[in-house]
Amino acid sequence: MILDIFIFESLLFWSYFFIVTKKSFSLKLKRFYIVFISNISVLTFISSILMGLIKFELFFVLVSILIVMISINFTYDFFKRKYDVYSRKYNLINKIKPVLDCLLIFFISINIYY
Repeated sequence: MILDIFIFESLLFWSYFFIVTKKSFSLKLKRFYIVFISNISVLTFISSILMGLIKFELFFVLVSILIVMISINFTYDFFKRKYDVYSRKYNLINKIKPVLDCLLIFFISINIYY
């Protein structure tokens, strides 16, 4: 039972994280990201909700979804504000960001493939 809860929460965090971070990628990478990673994340999020509804009560699933969505949105907003402050302060960060975007998509693609 504990393992089922851990798997359910992990899938919710994992899939919703990629749904939220879709906003931060550059336009070129956003197309690739939407086609491959975001669509898979939406399907994973929906399937994990269905798995939760099958194994757990409706109230537990709803509370888990709310906690995951609120925590990831607050975390994303926090880091987005920090990134905006540092990018205004240091111009080098804006030059490095596209490289980091490409590396993140590369590592995610490799992990999905293997």
